[in-house]
Amino acid sequence: MEMGEVPPPALVSADVEEILSTCALCLGNVVATCNLPTWSAAPAAATVAMITKMQGGNNAVVENGLQLFWWELVSMLNPLASSNNSNDKSHVTSVMLSLLRSQPESLTLVDSPTLDRLFSLLQQQSENNENANNTALVQMHSHIISMLGVLCSEEQQSQHSAAIDARVCRALLERLRSAMTLANTENVNDNGSVIITHEILNVLMDIYGGDDCHEEVFAREDVLGHFQRCLPGYKRRVKKVATA
Repeated sequence: MEMGEVPPPALVSADVEEILSTCALCLGNVVATCNLPTWSAAPAAATVAMITKMQGGNNAVVENGLQLFWWELVSMLNPLASSNNSNDKSHVTSVMLSLLRSQPESLTLVDSPTLDRLFSLLQQQSENNENANNTALVQMHSHIISMLGVLCSEEQQSQHSAAIDARVCRALLERLRSAMTLANTENVNDNGSVIITHEILNVLMDIYGGDDCHEEVFAREDVLGHFQRCLPGYKRRVKKVATA
């Protein structure tokens, strides 16, 4: 929340959250079941202008329903168009994840500025620096981690360069290190740290578990070393959460 903003009453916030959750669920079903590339698109001029600005001045191409859905969602992550409210962004990233998983053509729409924004959101911390206690923030991070996994999974190895693979790997490892650091902070619930660590480990194994992975990135970024260093603490946190 920005400085000077007055928080809405709890009842209002709960109602808004329920509406956003329902909308995200409906949109997730739409992108998972509809043939969006065949839909015609007529984006609002403001949306095209926002996307163009986000693209560094490059003209936004919106020719069908798939592109319209994607760029509308991306525009909602733009800091110029939205607040730092992780509740909102957790729903947006949920729909984006459904889109990437169910519409293969959408993978080609993920450009460098969008990746940079996802990386930035992945490192975002709650105002009190207690990420693990912020359910919406943990959900948003989980969605982003899964999106990065979809983009760089074994099936997509031939579609992205080693440079992109390295950028994704570094972002995931940075978030893994922050989850480990947070877990050592006093008075912090371990649930969020366990969830994030679990998601990152799964994604990294998906990315580097096949024969056609970017092995040079795996070695250079010391992925195995990160696994070895995080697993003892991760096991302790899992046991702690399981017995809580």
